Amino acid sequence: MKKLLILTAAVLLAGCLKVPQVPTLGVVEMPVAAEAEEEAVWTSTDYEGKPVLIVFMGSWCPYCKMSMPALNEAAKNFDGKAEIVGAFMDSDKDAVLAVAKEHGLTTKVLYNAGGAAQVMEVTGLPHAVLFDKKHRAVKVWEGFSPTLAQEFNEQLERLTK
Repeated sequence: MKKLLILTAAVLLAGCLKVPQVPTLGVVEMPVAAEAEEEAVWTSTDYEGKPVLIVFMGSWCPYCKMSMPALNEAAKNFDGKAEIVGAFMDSDKDAVLAVAKEHGLTTKVLYNAGGAAQVMEVTGLPHAVLFDKKHRAVKVWEGFSPTLAQEFNEQLERLTK
């Protein structure tokens, strides 16, 4: 009886434990906010073999707007070496284009990113996720920090060597 009780406890405990898994980018598609007539779609698989930095934002979010210079700097410093994108939760493409233009956002701008944000368990904005060359999540940033540009650059430098 004692052995059965220990075995039952071990099985229950094993069922409660989760094996940690490294989140991966997988296949993510989001529409590109551009002033083109034809709708373009950004697909993560187009950037296999390159690090990807996705920053989830909202056009209404003041901290997201404060993060845009850090995003621009990363895009400038790692052009061709990494894919840097601003993924807006907004479904209104025109609102996204307006805020991107107003704040001089030079990265690729995506919109209607709510589905991707849900899959990546985004809980607040801005929310940045850095994926390595194998598209495994290696770093997550929640919220704005004045050192965000420096942190993006340090992490991307390490991944693009």
